[in-house]
Amino acid sequence: MGKRITALALALCLGLSGCALRREEEEGALLGRAAALREDLVLLTVDGREVPAWRYLYWLALTCDQVREKYKDSGLTLDWESPVPGGTLAEYAKDQALANTALYATVENWAERYGCALSQREREALAETWAEQSAAHGGEEAYLRELAALGLDRLRAEELSEVGMLYAKLYDLCLTEGSELSALMGTADSLTVDRIFIQAGEDREAARERAAEAFSRLNGAEDPAAAFSLLAAEGDDGAGPRTLLPGDGTLPQSLEEAARSLEEGQYTGILESEEGFSILRRLAPEGKAETGEIFDRLLQEAVEGALVKTTPAYDVLDAAAFDEALTELRESRKEES
Repeated sequence: MGKRITALALALCLGLSGCALRREEEEGALLGRAAALREDLVLLTVDGREVPAWRYLYWLALTCDQVREKYKDSGLTLDWESPVPGGTLAEYAKDQALANTALYATVENWAERYGCALSQREREALAETWAEQSAAHGGEEAYLRELAALGLDRLRAEELSEVGMLYAKLYDLCLTEGSELSALMGTADSLTVDRIFIQAGEDREAARERAAEAFSRLNGAEDPAAAFSLLAAEGDDGAGPRTLLPGDGTLPQSLEEAARSLEEGQYTGILESEEGFSILRRLAPEGKAETGEIFDRLLQEAVEGALVKTTPAYDVLDAAAFDEALTELRESRKEES
């Protein structure tokens, strides 16, 4: 796909079960009407998995809502044709929705590949969560009305929740010694580093002198490890130790390559990059805390490398027109109720 997913969208776990009347039969297909599409139409495929239009349109609606909220909070006028990195704001919304759609489809593909399926007990747990959330939203009828505004009914929301549970099961499987997914985790070439960083800013030579001073203090310290941690905290990168995966963009490639050449406990000389001056120290892996990062990175790589085929209906879909139509439909339903 060629686009990074910066945060895993699988936090959405509505916790629903599947024995309910479809809201679209009662109120009409909200998302489909806004997009002028049949919601059961196959809009795209992800590594051969067919994705119906409603799934993609759900993520597009959610992205548009988030963009609208940010502009409102900032006091700015929303213009979908505004330029952003990579295109217009409307194109960003389509791309983000596509990334989230592909993520969910990839989790389902992985679940099939690695033999993950929900047990009867797990499905019962979804039903229990549905009851709890319905009560928290004022009862089932009120909760279904809220979901309908998102273009969901209980059955569709259940599908999304099940993917969230499949993600959790896949992660558990990656921790199971001897499993195929655990073996895949072992191929990830991660490393953990700490960083002393001096940002170049407007006066690059002054920053260079600061970096040289820090390096001198480090070399003269009785306890280099403790000195490194102190100097890192005093520098311009307060993130602390972090785990890197190949090409994840956390550091410039030249710095990542330098860090990989180190033995555990060793540190580099002063490394210069466009952003400033760095001294890197390689640390021992952080154990299980690192596993989640590796798992998410491998999943992300699978999403980015997925073969996504879109249909002509997707190609001509206009995010701005969709958002405008969806807003009008929601307002009209509020008036009717």
